[in-house]
Amino acid sequence: ATAATAATAATAATPATAAPAGPSGDRTSGLVELELRTGVQVHTAFEPHACVADWSDPQHLRVWLSTQGVDLMRTEIASHFDLDPAEVEVVAEYVGGGFGAKLSLTMEAVGAISLSRIARRPVKLVLDRHEELTGTGNRPGSRSRVSLLVDERSHAVKALTVDTDSHAGVAVGNSVAALAMLMYDRTPRLARDVDVVTNAPPGAPFRGPGGPTSAWALEQTVDEVAHRTGRDPIALRAQWDGNQKRQALYRWASALPTWQQRPVTGSASGRFRRGVGVATGNWIYLVDPDCEVVVTVARGRLVASTASQDMGTGSRTVVARAVAGVFGVDPTEVEVRFGRSHAGTTHGPASGGSRTTVSLWSAAVEAATSLRDRVGRDLGAAPDGASATAKRGGDRGLRAVPITMNGIQVGRGFSAALHVSEVEVDTRTGRTRVLRVHGGIAVGRIHAPVLARSQCEGSIIQGIGLALYENQVLDPHTGLTLTANLEDYRIPQLGDTPEIDIHFHEDGWDRVPGGGVGLGEVATISPAASVGNAIFNATGWRPLTLPVRPDRVLAGLRTVVAR
Repeated sequence: ATAATAATAATAATPATAAPAGPSGDRTSGLVELELRTGVQVHTAFEPHACVADWSDPQHLRVWLSTQGVDLMRTEIASHFDLDPAEVEVVAEYVGGGFGAKLSLTMEAVGAISLSRIARRPVKLVLDRHEELTGTGNRPGSRSRVSLLVDERSHAVKALTVDTDSHAGVAVGNSVAALAMLMYDRTPRLARDVDVVTNAPPGAPFRGPGGPTSAWALEQTVDEVAHRTGRDPIALRAQWDGNQKRQALYRWASALPTWQQRPVTGSASGRFRRGVGVATGNWIYLVDPDCEVVVTVARGRLVASTASQDMGTGSRTVVARAVAGVFGVDPTEVEVRFGRSHAGTTHGPASGGSRTTVSLWSAAVEAATSLRDRVGRDLGAAPDGASATAKRGGDRGLRAVPITMNGIQVGRGFSAALHVSEVEVDTRTGRTRVLRVHGGIAVGRIHAPVLARSQCEGSIIQGIGLALYENQVLDPHTGLTLTANLEDYRIPQLGDTPEIDIHFHEDGWDRVPGGGVGLGEVATISPAASVGNAIFNATGWRPLTLPVRPDRVLAGLRTVVAR
């Protein structure tokens, strides 16, 4: 095993108001310690890793690639094969999912390009599902030891330690414990992340890398503190949390009938027991300040273009709405050209880290505004070929890190999320069914509401998969992947999808051009933890290992009965 070093931070504790004692009147010990585990979750994009490379012309390499970054891949391919970037073209008109596994130069691209260089003809290389579920990356499994010390009278946080071992296979770079340091009071705290390197399939960035795993560990521990001190779990978080965006979400969640009718933990009886749980999350605000958008008049129509891609998240729609709003036309009147990166295109953002929309929107608005100021709103009278280009840039100097690395700049502030889940546990079979999930998302202005809501709903379904079903299984003798298809590797299906309610809090990001930040990462961080806390509320047994399989539920219920 190799170890990544720990990060520490210690400041004075924030004063907190006194909280009442628990229902019995006693004041329990202020130290809560839990050890929590997660299994490996695989990306399972429906479109597998695929590449067609054509190096028939020695002076021009053309690559059709399922990728999350057409411009990023053009640069990486040029570097890997020692080419001038002007000699490389990457095409990805539409991409059927990636979730982080298609953000780097992967094996199918290197293989297809290398073979095409030898053959001087097009070569196609597509991974089958077994290969997809083995070698393309995963969210590593983990073991986290969390210790949370609170004042026995005021319930203020006094200290927090998170010690996480992640089995990332032939990969490193996990940040599960470090992400837990970004939540709640400014108190003495210690984070330690260790990558356990083995010959297992590799870990890779996966939608909010480290975030859902971190939330599973931290939010279960916070929920346990609330239980032992007799506090409302939302009210306790609100006492600790200085994030004003999440404070608004706490007020919203507290008023939900689902939460107000929440049963006393462990009070349910009978075969089917219902419970409600809550969990919160945040994510770093990232942006690509070098993103450029060109808006052109072509035969009386508007055309917007940049070297970016649409992963099905609606980036084309975002740009169309941005340009259409400036000219006062319907978004369908704007043609958006995405999915190609070559010597003649402007730089576009990759789809990762929730930086795509926040990078594209304001650049598209600024380019459209510049063009409108020059040619007016009457596109029929505008000279054909008239165009304007705008670069995203930073946020008026308000940057957490004033440098850009690999198309990413860290902005100031955190996006916020809160999920309330209602579950039903069958105590005879051990099956858990998620009935309803309320998701609160605080990312500022929502530029494409229908698509944003779809993103948030998909995040909840993905979180349910992590909580209840998904788990990569390897043969302990050969190392081969046993869960090598979508029958053996279980992901949520239509029958597993609950009723979903999404609430957007759109204040708090006025300083950001466009008034909002990305939501793809933050929306996926806390659903799994909220399901775990709901199971505890329903049964009085706290699940500590993901996925929460029926056999684990039945074994846990037996321990509750034994007590």
